[in-house]
Amino acid sequence: NIPMKLQNGKIESTFTSQIKSGSLSPIQEAGLKELLQEASKYYDEPNCKIAVEKLWDVFERLKTYYSPTLDKKKSVSRIIGDMSGGVKPYEDLFEKEFRELTAIGNNFRIRHHETTKVNIEDERHYDYFYRRCMSLISIAILYLRGKLE
Repeated sequence: NIPMKLQNGKIESTFTSQIKSGSLSPIQEAGLKELLQEASKYYDEPNCKIAVEKLWDVFERLKTYYSPTLDKKKSVSRIIGDMSGGVKPYEDLFEKEFRELTAIGNNFRIRHHETTKVNIEDERHYDYFYRRCMSLISIAILYLRGKLE
């Protein structure tokens, strides 16, 4: 039951963190759903560079879920509250992950392309960024699902 396989003498991951199309159906927020579909499509092609860019767009849009009622920071805090159920260790965990993914998006050439940003030259790094961001997005959607319907 380990998501790995041996292929041509190499160990390969069979783990996928994709959100399946059936999981997207309850999402009524059209922009979020559309961006997730685009990210998944590019990841499946595989075009991880564009998939990561689209997924970071999803992440940024998700952070504004409770806007315009709440500004972006307060919206994120409320999402974290929804996800953590008020349990401090989970609140700290999700808060740290939101901060770290935001820093990754700002510091690497994912969303910003200034010369001061870190280039991503290894496709495996794109895969890592995609899976890490998708993990947080997918769990957030589970907690917001009732609110997204």
